[in-house]
Amino acid sequence: MALKFEALNPQGLSPGWSLVVKGVSRSSADNFEINFLNDSEDQIAFHFNPRFSERSIICNSFLSNHWGQEERTDTFPLEANEPFQIEIYSDHEHFKVLIEDCKLIQYRQRIKQFNIITKVQILNDINISSVEITRRELYE
Repeated sequence: MALKFEALNPQGLSPGWSLVVKGVSRSSADNFEINFLNDSEDQIAFHFNPRFSERSIICNSFLSNHWGQEERTDTFPLEANEPFQIEIYSDHEHFKVLIEDCKLIQYRQRIKQFNIITKVQILNDINISSVEITRRELYE
């Protein structure tokens, strides 16, 4: 897997943060990943994995050395060689994914301590034009 982007935040993330990725997938790309993980314990709190060959998006968590139950959506708004914007943000209970400002996925957090998420990675064959990490207003 080719690492395309990595950011560390030793204090951990908190509800209200937002990651916006703009880029283009390569024509030969089968998939890419955006992972939110704990660097010191090798846990993936949220794994976002669009798979072009399946035209499906898989979300999961890797905790206690095991993958959890996959959550899939067959709504697939991405196209190879086409620009995209993906936003992933969190409230107190969910990771929420928007593609081109349309809500696509709401994934219930499977970890209790949100602040243990200290790293964000983007892997595989995409061309990234920008990555922005900001705070969002929480709407309860």
